[in-house]
Amino acid sequence: MSRVTLKPGKEKSLVNRHPWIFSGAIASRPDHAAGDILSVYSFEGKLLGSGYFHPENSIAGRMLSFTAENPLDTVRKNLKAALDLRNTFVPTEARRLVNAEGDGLPGLIIDQYGDVLVMQIHTAGMEKLKSFLVDELVTLLHPKAIYQKCTAAARRQEGLEDAKGLLYGTETPEVTITEHGISYIVSVLEGQKTGFFLDQREMRKKILELSKDKKVLNCFAYTGGFSLAALKGGASVVHSVEISEEACKLAHRNNFDPAKHTIFQADAFDFLRTKPLDYDIVILDPPAFAKKRADVVMASKGYREINRVAIQKMPANSLLLTCSCSSYIDATLFQQLLFQAASDAGRTVQILGRHIQAPDHPVSIYHPEGVYLKSLLLYII
Repeated sequence: MSRVTLKPGKEKSLVNRHPWIFSGAIASRPDHAAGDILSVYSFEGKLLGSGYFHPENSIAGRMLSFTAENPLDTVRKNLKAALDLRNTFVPTEARRLVNAEGDGLPGLIIDQYGDVLVMQIHTAGMEKLKSFLVDELVTLLHPKAIYQKCTAAARRQEGLEDAKGLLYGTETPEVTITEHGISYIVSVLEGQKTGFFLDQREMRKKILELSKDKKVLNCFAYTGGFSLAALKGGASVVHSVEISEEACKLAHRNNFDPAKHTIFQADAFDFLRTKPLDYDIVILDPPAFAKKRADVVMASKGYREINRVAIQKMPANSLLLTCSCSSYIDATLFQQLLFQAASDAGRTVQILGRHIQAPDHPVSIYHPEGVYLKSLLLYII
């Protein structure tokens, strides 16, 4: 492989196994195409490993190996290690199989729904390894189908177009999964992300445990994950609010009980502002408001406002589960925004709990930036 040499002292992060190399840390590198795999050396000539590189982005390189091992062998080992971890801690039919840097495979997400796999590839380096990855997954899991669902905005920064469709096997556009004893229909091809928000598994369980005889409002409900969990837990009434017509249609197919569950196709901001919030539990789990660092100021205003309205209008002794999946809004900032929202609303608010991480979404201790989903369970007095 051709060689990338770092500037003096810039090897420290790689010695500490952080997977990113910023362009400003590079002393020299050969001409290369986006996604090419290159070996990485310190200024003193010590081999630090290998990674794939982009000639134009500020995150210029992402490490695949921190040893002299062939990087494809490392990718193969990391895929097997990711599967072993899930088989040990999440032996269920619906789980995240690969969580990017958290599993030593930057730029790659793979979700598993029974014998159907859905891949999200965010970087040019992983795009070049797509065929290799499919072959390895077939060897490891013998799936019925492997889909690609590569539509994230991050691909544009990598010079990649969207890619969606079947990569291997038999067309299986919908699957049915079971979580906490609840059946969900998942649209793997047309749904959001890979079809289902597996990262909220433990928080859906928490809502299930809290919902007996409660009136529950689920905003940004998508296809009703939290809603069905609340109903399973014995909620007396559940109202779901979702702006997407297609998501509402699928929610109606997901064990819909018209006696207890009403679905409103509406903008959640408008619903919160115009409707009374006479609920025991309110859930706010919006899509990412900040998809890039430049969005943080406007996103912060959005999180502050939506939580202010909810806190101000909710009855005393009610619970608010509020979430952010914006990686650029860290946990400290998110809690500060909720403090401001509570202060603006003039209410007394207590923190009862924080996000419970699903074990199939591991975060590398060397890459704290991998934490993107935050949740706070608040008690409104």
